[in-house]
Amino acid sequence: MPALPRLLLVTDRPACARHGRGVIATVARALADLSVDGAVAVVARQPGATEAEAADLCAGLRPICRAAGACLFAHGHPALVGPLGLDGCHLPERMNARLARLRMPRGAILGASRHPPASSADLGVDYITWSPIFSPSSKADSRPPLGVDTLADHDVPVFALGGVTADNAAACVDAGAVGVAVAGFVCGAADPRQALLALLDALDVPARRRR
Repeated sequence: MPALPRLLLVTDRPACARHGRGVIATVARALADLSVDGAVAVVARQPGATEAEAADLCAGLRPICRAAGACLFAHGHPALVGPLGLDGCHLPERMNARLARLRMPRGAILGASRHPPASSADLGVDYITWSPIFSPSSKADSRPPLGVDTLADHDVPVFALGGVTADNAAACVDAGAVGVAVAGFVCGAADPRQALLALLDALDVPARRRR
């Protein structure tokens, strides 16, 4: 099983735009001068993007992630992982994980979004995000929060998603999550770097300044 990050930073264009920034500029600010040694993975989410548009976003994020030692996952486009040298792919809930795995190089990480009543059993993925654990800050969600008690007893490692902040991230891990996934907390922050550092500190993950 490949080593998993502790934090998934899911890109959120509307949240970035609230501060007059694009996705690439926001991720660059979040990771500026940091070395995270694989503890962070940026998930290049761009709803409705064509494969070419998704490739452009990943190509723009790749040097930023590489400089910081962060992983980079495509979102919903597993065929991009090999040609672009990405670390993995995250699948929306309705995509077939077994077919996606066939389109990725051996050793790449594959994750998937899951919400109740879906099961985490026999998906053929390396991790799932389970949401919403708390009320999301980046978008309206009519589903009731699941709470941290639902993070235990899954068949694969789980990342807590939905309303995760620096104040509640540790509680998610204490309840059984392998890590947390965030969108608005970092992408919608006035200072994305400070928000990211606060999350890493809450998860007890060291982040060093690059020399």
